[in-house]
Amino acid sequence: MKFIHLFLIYLLINSLSIIAQKKEIFEKLNLGLPALESVNLQIQRGQSKLAAKNLLEYYQQKQNLFLKVNKQDLTFIKQNYSEDVKNTIAKAELVLDKNFIFRDDWDMEKTNIPYQFKGQIDWKAMPNGDEEWCFMLNRHKYWIDLGRAYYLTGNEKYAKAFVEQAEHWIDNNPLEDRLKKLSWRRIEAGIRCENWVKAFEYVKNAKSITPAFLTKFMLSLYQHGEYLNSSFSAFSQTSNWGVLEFQGLFTLSHFFSEYKIAPQWQRDALANLETCIKLQVLDDGSQWEQSPMYHNEVFHCYMNVNLIAQTKNLKLPEIIIDKTKDMAYANVKWQKPNFHQPLLGDSDDTDLRGILTLSSYLFDDPVLKSRAFDNLDYETYFLLGSKNSDQYKNILTKNPDFTSIYQQSSGDFFMRSSWNRDAAYTGFHLKKLGCGHGHDNLLHFTIYANNQDYLIDSGRFSYVDNDWRKFFKSNSSHNTLSVDNLPNSIYKDSWLNETEARSQGDFTVTTSLYDYGEAENTAYKRLKDPVSIKRRMLFLKPNIWVVFDSFSANGSHTYTQYFNFPDKNIVIKDDGLSTTFLKNNLRIQPVKNTTIKLVDSWFSPEYNLKKENLRAEISREGNGFDSFISVLYFPEQTNLKYQKIPVYNRSDILLLDSEAEAIKITSNDVEYTLLVVHNSPVPAANFFKVNNILVRGEVILIEKNKKETTTYIIKE
Repeated sequence: MKFIHLFLIYLLINSLSIIAQKKEIFEKLNLGLPALESVNLQIQRGQSKLAAKNLLEYYQQKQNLFLKVNKQDLTFIKQNYSEDVKNTIAKAELVLDKNFIFRDDWDMEKTNIPYQFKGQIDWKAMPNGDEEWCFMLNRHKYWIDLGRAYYLTGNEKYAKAFVEQAEHWIDNNPLEDRLKKLSWRRIEAGIRCENWVKAFEYVKNAKSITPAFLTKFMLSLYQHGEYLNSSFSAFSQTSNWGVLEFQGLFTLSHFFSEYKIAPQWQRDALANLETCIKLQVLDDGSQWEQSPMYHNEVFHCYMNVNLIAQTKNLKLPEIIIDKTKDMAYANVKWQKPNFHQPLLGDSDDTDLRGILTLSSYLFDDPVLKSRAFDNLDYETYFLLGSKNSDQYKNILTKNPDFTSIYQQSSGDFFMRSSWNRDAAYTGFHLKKLGCGHGHDNLLHFTIYANNQDYLIDSGRFSYVDNDWRKFFKSNSSHNTLSVDNLPNSIYKDSWLNETEARSQGDFTVTTSLYDYGEAENTAYKRLKDPVSIKRRMLFLKPNIWVVFDSFSANGSHTYTQYFNFPDKNIVIKDDGLSTTFLKNNLRIQPVKNTTIKLVDSWFSPEYNLKKENLRAEISREGNGFDSFISVLYFPEQTNLKYQKIPVYNRSDILLLDSEAEAIKITSNDVEYTLLVVHNSPVPAANFFKVNNILVRGEVILIEKNKKETTTYIIKE
């Protein structure tokens, strides 16, 4: 009897709670809207239960913000995206069992090991000691998999699991200060708004979606909206957080446009998103944090804003439209020949075609489509539907009107031989703006060619403040330079450095024959005996790189080049380095005497994943001025010979290496001479003789073939 009595009390309390929630949500709605006439009528009659039922029916019939497919599209989806459908259902099955692994392409912090809760979900859990796991758990992107699995199969268990987990989260995560660094971080609140809405659109017609659940769901999202709109700090204005926060509010304001406060949310969200895009997106289209990964989180949000605006026929501020398109083009600029983003800063090795597919549709742009999928990918098909899929197919493709390009604002120079899949590609990092997601990678460069990586950025692996975080952010984990084995920047913690390396004098040139870039790293001017470092790179298209690394000091120092490889297929051979693949091997040839060693290292192509690889360290002991000259090429593709040659002034006086150096390279019957002037002996004496040719300038390339000799003044 006592148990029955307690159960009846529980039912009474629960019933009263539901009644109170209905009353609260009705008070927040603009019941004067014609669309809510039936809801308002039932409220006036005192029929709150019927009013709640009508409200659910209204939202079930309301046009979706994101889900644009219908039941008639399901056969097409299952036939054309069969592997994606299987993957969706497999992920949903894991979530049913409260077994979590974060493996979606754009998951900010991926995992590789599933973690299963034996009982109820602990929303504060950190099973691997990484708080990012807890943040991922509380973003609820996996509920979209539950919703999509229900939509694809009609199996009620997926909708039921969504409802149970959503209610459990709401009941166990009150908006309190103690949770504002865990489940209620502002960034998670913003991300949840998108994910909850997307998940709901899939399951809104399921039996498990009751009027009582809708009321609870709406009240929680209302709380999210109030929370997000309660603050717009300087940090939010200048970081990816602000964009993710207010894209969430923008989504809420249009999904629940019936709230009395919705118009205010719409105005505030749009104003704040405009502020963010003005501050954060540079003139070259890149988001200032120097991480393609976080650039694309921001880009994703602004594409959602554009998509909702097009769906709702809203007029957006021109700057949001223009800069969103600029962000799409930034992806084109740095996209590798395999269509992936580079691992600059805190980034993963992720395919860009999906997000470029959506952007090419939004902007009806043939250049963007040339770097996207030919047909809508699985994710984008759900966003656009069959009608818009046909429209996408009709967009023509057109290669960009550039091959190589310097992103001057952010300081990244991307060099290409062509837009083909087998093109040679190099990213050269000439500037560091300084932020938590940036690495100690000043003057770092990568090489991708022949459909594979040769020189890589070692990635990020983890945000936990420990030796791994320090290792993957360090300059030795990038293809950079060091003095006396000291770092460029001095690490403080996961997000800050004691001192930041800076560059100056960035300069680039791009032509059909060559690309050239240079910059000076001022980091080692902090030493008691200050050292200036300059890296100059010439990319002779299609597949030869010449690198001059110079160091200027008064005393003696050890100078080191770092080269990081994607694996262990590298050997020291003939005073240089050679990869050991079956074909298309890269040769790194120091022109001067050096000491070379290979060191066991690590490569992290994505968060929470690291693989063993090798790093080469090439060193010289120098007193005063010293330099490396390096030639990188593919011996199987070019018959190359090289020779360091003397440089004279116009009076035929031999110059010191500290004044000028030159190298002659012969490749396939064409002779190239590259002259670099480190320090002209007399400021006005800008003329030099090399190979019996009198030239002027600071950096000069001489091309000699059987017919003619051509001199290119790369830098005056």
